Amino acid sequence: MKKILFAVLAIMALFSFTGCGADDETACTEGEYMCSNNASHVCREGVWKLVKDCGEETCNDATGRCGEEAGDTGNTGNTGDTGNTGNTGDTGNTGNTGDTGNTGDTGNTGDTGNTGDTAAGSCEDIFSCLNGCGDTDETCMQACYDAGSTAGQADYNAWQTCFSANCESDQTAQCSVDNCPTESETCGISVGQPGNTDYPAPYGTGGVNANLTYIVTDADGTSLGQEMVTMSAFATGNLGALNIASPPGAEMTYSYIYNGDGQSGRVVSISQGSQDSAAALDIQTMLSMDEADAAVGSLTVGFGTDDQVALYVVKIANNAISCMHAFAIGSISITDVNLSPGAAGSFAASGSIEWFSPANVPLYGGDIAADLGVTACPVQ
Repeated sequence: MKKILFAVLAIMALFSFTGCGADDETACTEGEYMCSNNASHVCREGVWKLVKDCGEETCNDATGRCGEEAGDTGNTGNTGDTGNTGNTGDTGNTGNTGDTGNTGDTGNTGDTGNTGDTAAGSCEDIFSCLNGCGDTDETCMQACYDAGSTAGQADYNAWQTCFSANCESDQTAQCSVDNCPTESETCGISVGQPGNTDYPAPYGTGGVNANLTYIVTDADGTSLGQEMVTMSAFATGNLGALNIASPPGAEMTYSYIYNGDGQSGRVVSISQGSQDSAAALDIQTMLSMDEADAAVGSLTVGFGTDDQVALYVVKIANNAISCMHAFAIGSISITDVNLSPGAAGSFAASGSIEWFSPANVPLYGGDIAADLGVTACPVQ
């Protein structure tokens, strides 16, 4: 199974274009934490990376962590290769444990009522930090461990010892909870919520066929001119009775591509919308990738940490995501990309995908709506 990428979803409104707000891009110190938009961020290689959205908790400006007071975060020593443990937090995603292998993703766990070490630098904090590391970035992994408190490191070591001894052939969160219940609870590891079978899995199939010839940037202002859009859908598929390329009441479907600042760096994103009825205007399909990934070649689509492209269908209310209908898992092939601003730019890509409601994603362990920070739209 894949680890889920816990990312804040940005939104761009139809014909009222607004670029995504960038995080603080000033220089930072490796391993330092900060709060931005009530989310905890950690400095990795001079760039702020999202650790977790604090949700109902408040991000503590003094520590840069969610709902915590200052504590001992000193470096108490080097454990060697600790491996990438993924995001455990309250999500049950134990990720890749390095020497012990990949523990997989169990989806949304909701509020687990963790009674372990809750001071800054806890075992749960170590796991949350590790979620921001690449699968082979041992420097980042070690920094996360070193930023833990003495108690947090001890709890992490106890969990890893137990997990390695008992789950070598079944490296899942379920095995961790079954065989290391105390250690798992202390580190915030729990099993996920089962998928809601009212939503078929997959919810539908579809494709990507993008051929765009204008790159929108912040310099274009807040209105989309006719020359900036392509009067066709770049993504297709049916989610039950909902045709995303032609929602109920739609008379025109159009797409446009934006290149600019995102939450944690430069992004390339494509938005698809329809007119004329209010119902059609409510449905938007969005694709997003890091600018560095926007190159000719094959890219994977999904919400796993190894996926390069996110593609999802949402319902919009008051210029924000009201609920998510589905997101895509599959791959696309980029055949042309020129990110020059305006009419000099171009982008073409195609591919096949499957759509899944966030309420039922077997690949990611079940119901992951809360992990993505969204509500699943009603069954179509």
